[in-house]
Amino acid sequence: MTDMKRFALAVVLTVLAGSALAAREGGRRRGRQPVESLFDQLVRECKLTQKQQGDVKAKIKARDEALAKWDKANGEKVEAAEAAAKDARDKKDDDARKKAGGELRELRTAREESAAEATAAVFAVLTDKQKAAWAGHELYESVVGRYRRADLTEKQLAKVKSACTLAAKEIGEIDDDDRKANKAKRDITNKIRWGIDVFVLTDEQREALGKPPERRGKKDKQETPTQE
Repeated sequence: MTDMKRFALAVVLTVLAGSALAAREGGRRRGRQPVESLFDQLVRECKLTQKQQGDVKAKIKARDEALAKWDKANGEKVEAAEAAAKDARDKKDDDARKKAGGELRELRTAREESAAEATAAVFAVLTDKQKAAWAGHELYESVVGRYRRADLTEKQLAKVKSACTLAAKEIGEIDDDDRKANKAKRDITNKIRWGIDVFVLTDEQREALGKPPERRGKKDKQETPTQE
């Protein structure tokens, strides 16, 4: 890892470390947030202009139509795979569960691929800066989803989002042609999760997630960025 990447990770962890006090001071979230449409998320996260909003709305409609067409053609296959997965879980049949899980993943991938061109057209409307903002949002959603049972406070969520925005920028600069790219991306994401576990969560939240209490041992001290 280059010195610049080490510095970027240190900045990300410093952002998370700064949320330790906020974890105890912030108010709790109230209830589950309603699911937003892709359009609403893009408007909020990417600050779309009025012209962009019109373009994006039309392209999302085309994307939704492609997905609806796939759903109509493959609905029975999806229902059968979901039923098989539920049956395997109920019977605690690991082999059947893995097989059904694999079939569901293949179907989900096929569904995404059916609208890949339409989806690409949606994001082609964004500027580079907006694409970076969206990458940070997607990373945030994937990371924070692991902590739903912890009931993170608004201040904690804000800190996690700031860290994900910084990390997404770093991930975006990794050369995808590099054979070590995927490992580098995983390392950055894992570092965010480590930072949340150590710096953000309270003992109560760790208990809710089944995580051990915070330990500030030798390894943690070596990896913890210095705050000035």
